[in-house]
Amino acid sequence: MKLDNGIAFRPETGAEAWIGLLAARGIDYLFANGGTDFAPLAEAFAKGSAQHWKMPQPVIVPHENLGVAMAHGFTMLTGRAQAMMVHVGVGTANAINGLINAARMQIPILFTAGRTPLTESGAVFGARNNYIHWAQEHFDQAAMLREFVKWDYELRHPEQVGAALDRALAIATSEPQGPVYLTLPREILAAAIAGAPAGERPLLVSATPPAVDPDSLEKVAKLLAAAQRPLLITANAGRTAQASAALAALAKQFAIPVIHYRPRYFALSSEHPMHAGWEPHALLKDADLVLVVDCDVPWLISQANPKPEARVVHIGPDPLFARYPMRSFRTDVALTGLVAPTLARLLERALAHAPGEATLAARRGEVTKRNEAARRQARSGIGSLPPALTAKYASACLNTLQDADTILVNEYPLVLEEMVVCEPCRYFASAPAGGLGWGLGAALGAKLAAPQKTVICAVGDGAYMFGNPTPAHFVSESMKLPVLFVVFNNARWAAVHRSTLGMYPKGAAAQAEVPPFAVLEPSPRFEHVIEASGGYGVQVSEPGELKPALERALRVVREEKRQALVNVRLEASYTKTS
Repeated sequence: MKLDNGIAFRPETGAEAWIGLLAARGIDYLFANGGTDFAPLAEAFAKGSAQHWKMPQPVIVPHENLGVAMAHGFTMLTGRAQAMMVHVGVGTANAINGLINAARMQIPILFTAGRTPLTESGAVFGARNNYIHWAQEHFDQAAMLREFVKWDYELRHPEQVGAALDRALAIATSEPQGPVYLTLPREILAAAIAGAPAGERPLLVSATPPAVDPDSLEKVAKLLAAAQRPLLITANAGRTAQASAALAALAKQFAIPVIHYRPRYFALSSEHPMHAGWEPHALLKDADLVLVVDCDVPWLISQANPKPEARVVHIGPDPLFARYPMRSFRTDVALTGLVAPTLARLLERALAHAPGEATLAARRGEVTKRNEAARRQARSGIGSLPPALTAKYASACLNTLQDADTILVNEYPLVLEEMVVCEPCRYFASAPAGGLGWGLGAALGAKLAAPQKTVICAVGDGAYMFGNPTPAHFVSESMKLPVLFVVFNNARWAAVHRSTLGMYPKGAAAQAEVPPFAVLEPSPRFEHVIEASGGYGVQVSEPGELKPALERALRVVREEKRQALVNVRLEASYTKTS
């Protein structure tokens, strides 16, 4: 076959077929952490470069978890699945944390690994020729991650390359989306292949997305039209601009307050009249209809629940989150469908049963007034300096840096009450699984996907260390991906102690001078880590120094095209934030 650059593509080995077909199927980047299993691929890339084949660009990532996070970050912006390859089972093990995050966020990734050579004698080309090839073999290499991938397979013959790739991508990108895993034995990659393994067209394509049941939709439309105190709770509905627009139209028309509970995306502008904040429990107790839109945890069952007579409707491509072993939030109706078309159809049908505009206008005015007052009360801004640096003040300072062309990547520390984000698809937060170390790689992947955008990554000090900072800063320099990293450094794992206080508020740990398992002292000089890779780093410990330091760091990123890091030394605090 011919690639779309016009160059004839005649692969002679499984590895050559693999890399050519990756490009033909729209894979732009192969994030890679190599090993002895990569030899056939290395040879194929060298040959392809010499013959000007179209191939995915290799991105060398010196830690597997960082590579998965980069693939995640690229795909969350573009919607296009990318590929990663790691070294046999040991590389797979290093990547599982990131794959759990991707699985829970329904991010499609073509995750691949080599496999210890199958043969020992040397009669087959590519057989074992290194002492590690015995100890690295698994009885079932995929077993360790099978729970968090949609599909796994081991390539058995080079003739399968095209079919296996097409099946992997079709399954990964079918709703609900998620990562898949394919192992590639060295002998199979090195083996000769007779003819092209697949044509220009894929053998398989993604399944059509689920469409909502019309009868159930009509039922919910009538419930919405009749509701006097509807409430919408979401975490993931802002995944696409279309979904954000559909949710905004529904919320505005029916005057529905919208709670973003632990949001991974913003479905509404932070300034939208229907944006009701970040905590659901106050409004939940009075709601007569609760729309749970692509949200795995809409409230905390031990703390609050809808009133008995309320109706609860869950909406999304997987409204019951079937891969969660236990999840028992009340569900009166579960509508299966993509958010954008489902909410658009719900609005259309609910209008047929809607109360008079005067009724809706009165509720709209009431909700708007309450939300605007709540925003004013919660938002402190930077008008006055606090006595010590806090996460709230640091968030307010960071807010002054961003504009409509800024992408915000947040691994926990931002206080969302201080953030003004009016545009869809530019705020991204870490997965609900809580696999730390996502932020640095996700920010680099986002910058790779949108090089013209300014990317700001906010992480806690624990998350920064989990993020493999030395490899992350290496990739930033090597790939020319300047990002502003802001480390909210309280020298604590605050979530650990906050959990202890939640269970034992008057216990011994609450009285302890040093909270067990929660202190990260002495705090490293994080600003020096980035300097090793040509970046700019600065530590700030005084409130008055923070905004100028952030502005200087941002100039380095935008004008000098270098990565920068601001190490913000916060006061120790265990207050729960948005």
